[in-house]
Amino acid sequence: MQPFNPVTDIENSQLILEQDEWPNFHDAEVHNLNIWRGDVRPEEDIWIGPLLELELELCALQLPYMVILRFHDCEGISLEDFNHQNALYDLNFSYEERGKLRTGEPMTPYIRVRFEQAFGAALQFRCFKVEVISRQEPDAYTPAEAD
Repeated sequence: MQPFNPVTDIENSQLILEQDEWPNFHDAEVHNLNIWRGDVRPEEDIWIGPLLELELELCALQLPYMVILRFHDCEGISLEDFNHQNALYDLNFSYEERGKLRTGEPMTPYIRVRFEQAFGAALQFRCFKVEVISRQEPDAYTPAEAD
């Protein structure tokens, strides 16, 4: 299995690329975290898994900006040591195999997502799709320090 590449494997990644590369998430600050439980109604053939949306301020860049990431069909969500500081050390992605179909073909892999703190994982989970929803430049928002 190939390694996960955020530039090509995240939908709308071009919205936040820096010189065609994935930006640095070191010292990013979580401003908002929303978890929606999804909508599973087998009797109506509706199978929408939990959705996680995260608004982050990318602080380690020369020109910081806000980004909103959305993660689809999440499971195994683990949140630890979240507090008023909530700065991240890094953001890591990898693929995780799920097994094989009856035909012998591999199932669609999970995307393992890990938001790391300096002393362990602050947030980790598996999902099937990652997308960039938006990017707001510094003049479009007020940083926390200015409040």
